[in-house]
Amino acid sequence: MNTHRSATEFTSNASLQPQNLGFVNTIVVNLHDEIKELAEDQNGMVTHLRSHWAPLLRPIVLKPQTITPRHISQLLHHKIGETLLSQALGEKIARRCVDLPGPFLLNVHVTLIREVRIMLPSVSVPSKAASSDVFQRLVEEQTVESVDLGKEEQTCLVCLEDLSESSSNNIIRMPKCLHLFHQDCIFEWLRHQNSCPLCRRVPYDQVHETE
Repeated sequence: MNTHRSATEFTSNASLQPQNLGFVNTIVVNLHDEIKELAEDQNGMVTHLRSHWAPLLRPIVLKPQTITPRHISQLLHHKIGETLLSQALGEKIARRCVDLPGPFLLNVHVTLIREVRIMLPSVSVPSKAASSDVFQRLVEEQTVESVDLGKEEQTCLVCLEDLSESSSNNIIRMPKCLHLFHQDCIFEWLRHQNSCPLCRRVPYDQVHETE
């Protein structure tokens, strides 16, 4: 499993400093962590599994004496300890503050996007599309009603939409791996590749398809 930071998103909003906070400019930095879980097979195909968010640290309150990238970066570095991130944020915050009348209160939201990539084991998968028998068996044997999913949220791992909200699209549970997909989504995939898009297991063994 490999983890690396793939991107950083920066947003901010400014207002006049409330009198109860004094007459010194105040910058509040909120750091959030977004983790994207991905699965990559031996052929390099990547499937997005899910994303989740969490606060990374408590809000960081800065009262800079001067609004310069260097000074703000130094203040941030004392709080978060990452030199490159502190420098990048210091430059963006300083640019944002240039035209603000003082004393101001600047709220900054920073989302650190990290990718967690799971390497799937090598599985021997036939390269042909699924046969008509496979489609028929999936509809007859593996159709699941949305009410049977229970209270737990389930997501189609092809389109990433909530399966419980599917009213006009059947839900298919793959027979071996039990992964769930919208019928339209998995059938479109199976027209090109006779395997689960997540784990690459074939729905039915060849001997069963010809019976």
